[in-house]
Amino acid sequence: MWLYLILSLLALTIGYAFRIYFRGKECKINRDISKKVIVITGGSKGIGQETIRQLAKHNCSIVFGSRTKPIEFLNHLNKYYPKATIKYIPLDLQNWNSIKQFIEQLKIEVKKIDFLINNAAIMGTLTRQLTQYGLESQFGTNYLGPFYLTQQLIPLLKQSESPRIINIASVAHTYEDLDLKDINCDRWANSILWSRIYTYRAYGNTKLSLIMNAQEFSKRTGIKACSLHPGVVRSEVLQFQLSTKWSEWLLKILWPFFAYFTKDCYYGCQTTLYCIMMNDDQFVDGGYYDNCQLSQPKYTSKKRAEQLWDFTLDLIKKIEKEQQ
Repeated sequence: MWLYLILSLLALTIGYAFRIYFRGKECKINRDISKKVIVITGGSKGIGQETIRQLAKHNCSIVFGSRTKPIEFLNHLNKYYPKATIKYIPLDLQNWNSIKQFIEQLKIEVKKIDFLINNAAIMGTLTRQLTQYGLESQFGTNYLGPFYLTQQLIPLLKQSESPRIINIASVAHTYEDLDLKDINCDRWANSILWSRIYTYRAYGNTKLSLIMNAQEFSKRTGIKACSLHPGVVRSEVLQFQLSTKWSEWLLKILWPFFAYFTKDCYYGCQTTLYCIMMNDDQFVDGGYYDNCQLSQPKYTSKKRAEQLWDFTLDLIKKIEKEQQ
């Protein structure tokens, strides 16, 4: 009997230790950011919403943009964090006019931006979808829209003494299949495997692009930037997978196992907080962070980062011309 009890306690201890490991680290550093202005894309749900909640505790000014207005969440913030200034502006990163309207409204609301967090993203569309301006939807939402938004906000960023760009990337960049000659993934378009394999490769392309963008940003603009992997997080980014009956039932069955090996949104935003709380002498320009520490992306190339930047600027010029 004692042997079974000891083995049970040992199993529970080991299980708890592994849970702590998979849950990830908390941001342990802190500084006064009460006078900082933080702009974040996303925020109606998931990691973005939890990031805003944690930042609000520091009484800073936060402006966030998302497709839907989270009224209940805003009421909660105003009730529990009255010293923080929190504003919402509609933003759809698949819609060029929406991005422009967000920028114009933001210029009215703030005089500077200290931190810009490119957080909004979609993942794993079950069918191949295109943005309003004709690009694969994940590439448009996760990379091109944020790139254009960031470029337009450079004047406001330069009003800050130490501006910082934070791109929420992912370990999914290791799929690494970025082809600038086929940015819309046309070669995969008619494949029966799109919804099971290629959609994640397309998603990985966007996250690799965000990493390379952060590596190139300071060189092109003089503004420091970084990228990060938030961890595998139980968030609404899974909404497309959960839109099918079989995946809903499968996730219900596997939920305890899935939850054990993944993070909740609180732990999913900790590396973002870490990249904000670091002092300038600690922050590594162009760095890639994971689990509240500097890490190394699997793929990195200065040449490809340069090519991607120039390609993106040309793509934006083409879209702007077509939008006129």
